[in-house]
Amino acid sequence: AHAIHHASPRRGQQFIRVNCSAFPEGLLESELFGYSEGAFTGARKQGKKGIFEEASGGTIFLDEIGTMPLSLQAKILRVLQEGEIIRIGEARPLTVDVRVIAATNADLEKLIAEGKFREDLYYRLNVFPIYIPALVERKADIPLLAEHYLHVLGEDYNRPGAKLTPDAAKMLQDYHWPGNVRELKNVMARALINLNKDEKLVEKRHLMFSLSTPHQSDSERGAHFYQGETLSEMHAKWEKNILQNVVQSAKGNKTEAARRLGISVRNLYNKLEKYGI
Repeated sequence: AHAIHHASPRRGQQFIRVNCSAFPEGLLESELFGYSEGAFTGARKQGKKGIFEEASGGTIFLDEIGTMPLSLQAKILRVLQEGEIIRIGEARPLTVDVRVIAATNADLEKLIAEGKFREDLYYRLNVFPIYIPALVERKADIPLLAEHYLHVLGEDYNRPGAKLTPDAAKMLQDYHWPGNVRELKNVMARALINLNKDEKLVEKRHLMFSLSTPHQSDSERGAHFYQGETLSEMHAKWEKNILQNVVQSAKGNKTEAARRLGISVRNLYNKLEKYGI
């Protein structure tokens, strides 16, 4: 959506993204269309412009439009067909000139059959569809995206310059990615956390806990990821991963992490220092 906006004559104007699933129905309507003074309890004294007014001349991106209530869908259809909006509490229509880009991971044709999405709005939106295939359908992209996230997240995790080894890249391509690109980003973040400060290469061992499939048994995971380490080395990797996960789940609170692990705070600090966490 950003790319379309910035490649268009509208690039100097507003680009506004709205997550349709993030607002209750009443609030979403007021956000999109605005309201007049005294339109409802709690309304601003001077009223408020809606997002369609703010984005006039530019682009509005309606993300997760499949979750939009039917009552609002009719009003969106009016904007697309007439180029007009009506603020809540007013009767006078306002003209807007907005490019609308919509996205969803829902099956809109199924929602239409179930009476949950307007057929006329579907066809009005579906002028130029762009299908983005799941990650598992474009495996050649996976190493490129992984390297991109290593670069972007490397600064955040103080691991700049990290790269994938060929074996790690193949391991990523062989995975089935039920969580799609968001899961890939999460896996790259964990890999960076698992790197020691002097390491620059993300290897298979840095991905082993992230890419274990839920249906695998512990013995299957161990057989798949065993790299010839001693039992002591494998135990150290396991312990380091547990410590990282618990500290992360405790939002960095070492006292709380130690309590959850059932060890003293001093013992926790010693272990964190041992593993360079």
